[in-house]
Amino acid sequence: MATCRQKRMCKNQLDTLNKQKDLSAQDKLVQQDLIDTLATLEKIERVKEETVQLRQKVAQAPEKMRQATAALNALSDVDNDDEMRKTLSALSLRQLELRVAQVLDDLQNSQNDLAAYNSQLVSLQTQPERVQNAMYTASQQIQQIRNRLDGNNVGEAALRPSQQVLLQAQQALLNAQIDQQRKSLEGNTVLQDTLQKQRDYVTANSNRLEHQLQLLQEAVNSKRLTLTEKTAQEAISPDETARIQANPLVKQELDINHQLSQRLIVATENGNMLMQQNIKVKNWLDRALQSERNIKEQIAVLKGSLLLSRILYQQQQTLPSADELEDMTNRIADLRLEQFEINQQRDALFQSDAFVDKLEEGHTSEVNDEVHDALLQVVEMRRELLDQLNKQLGNQLMMAINLQVNQQQLMSVSKNLKAILTQQIFWVNSNRPMDWDWLKAFPQTLKEQFSAMKITVNWQKAWPAVFIAFLAGLPLLLIAGLIRWRLKWLKAYQQKLAAAVGSLRNDSQLNTPKAILIDLIRALPVCLIILALGLILLTMQLNISDLLWAFSKKARNVLAGLWAVLEGAGKRGRGDTPFWYAGAVDQPLASPDCTH
Repeated sequence: MATCRQKRMCKNQLDTLNKQKDLSAQDKLVQQDLIDTLATLEKIERVKEETVQLRQKVAQAPEKMRQATAALNALSDVDNDDEMRKTLSALSLRQLELRVAQVLDDLQNSQNDLAAYNSQLVSLQTQPERVQNAMYTASQQIQQIRNRLDGNNVGEAALRPSQQVLLQAQQALLNAQIDQQRKSLEGNTVLQDTLQKQRDYVTANSNRLEHQLQLLQEAVNSKRLTLTEKTAQEAISPDETARIQANPLVKQELDINHQLSQRLIVATENGNMLMQQNIKVKNWLDRALQSERNIKEQIAVLKGSLLLSRILYQQQQTLPSADELEDMTNRIADLRLEQFEINQQRDALFQSDAFVDKLEEGHTSEVNDEVHDALLQVVEMRRELLDQLNKQLGNQLMMAINLQVNQQQLMSVSKNLKAILTQQIFWVNSNRPMDWDWLKAFPQTLKEQFSAMKITVNWQKAWPAVFIAFLAGLPLLLIAGLIRWRLKWLKAYQQKLAAAVGSLRNDSQLNTPKAILIDLIRALPVCLIILALGLILLTMQLNISDLLWAFSKKARNVLAGLWAVLEGAGKRGRGDTPFWYAGAVDQPLASPDCTH
């Protein structure tokens, strides 16, 4: 009510000023203040309306959650697949195709709903950070307005009455926005729970629709295949007598029809497979695009937050895979060529009488009126087969092109997603800084992490695998032991090689490769022991065997590098020959004496 009264007052004052022909500089400032005040008051009304809608949304959330839960539970009461197949088999091909189109529309709507819910969930998950920043900024602006209204700003001229009204309206707008942000934060958890339940329902419904689509597609494929086989059978056995079918010329043309009928069956099956691939890749692409939008929004809002690292890692685990995609370039080229050949055969049959007359050339003794009529019937049937085959190849070509486009988009989106995730995961803070608070909390955190770690062993599989595990690690341990046993000899031989550097008699180009090889062999024992332990644990089939095996492979590389660095540093610190290159650095090569 107060806002409406202020708007009326501002409008009246503004109308009064607008009626004046000549406005002074002060009047123009007042006029602009009134315009800005009216705009601010309208914003206040919109914010208050949005706050009311937010309250209603939060109040309706429990009922929506109950409805989503009930709908999700109802999805478990689905028809048996066998009963569904029996029902679908009784429908005509036209009815099945209409139902496929309807399910595809429902699936697309379901995917759109899923994308909307995911977007809203991302917005709610990042809302606390946005609300915190918005409330902090609004509080600072309110304090600045208070200082201006109280006259605390040094050197600022006295405020005009219209300017004071404008500042008070801006202050009211900021307070309304802060109240809206508080209300949104209060309802955040309830709205998130509701959206998650709605998303669960839509996901389950999408899975049900995909399964329904698969059953419908199977029924359509079966119906089409039945019709194709029926056409093929008619092509193979037209209504002629056995005597006419025994005619060599008729038999030859019937064999060609039989081959075309088999190609038609294969083309129908290939078209059905392409349809399934198209649906699968389109679903992958929709999910990848949604993931890309979510990740970009989360990065923009949560930049520098520890929560972002968790979200990015989770997104990386669920990243759509494009590894199973098939390159369609060659297949599209083959389909174009095959369709071109079919069209040429159709063109040759355009005038069936002329085609039959050409067939009968040179077979005058074998041809009579009955054979001529039979050949005309066979040619007509062939034309029908070629028409259907051309249609199937056209559908295949269209689906193959669509599939190639979707696959290219999917690979591009997946590549972009991987690049974004790799870059962000590398730079984002994954843990708190290692300050004094972190050090104090480290013992308790480590204890909690070990307490939460559950190591399970499948003893039925582990006991038989223990012997195999030790056998797998034993060769590595034996090699490590052998190297350790001959370590003194290796060191002595390496010293001998180092001493030979620069010597005319003993130096050789093979000394350096030998010294490098000895260094590598000396670094092997620790690496082999770590690998052996990792291999033993991997073979024992613990629930963390894969993790320990991966850790052992990383530790092998790290420790080998550390050994090389520390060993070299130790030798240089003692003044010993530093590895295999010391002699080359410290001792010049002896020049041969020409007098000898």
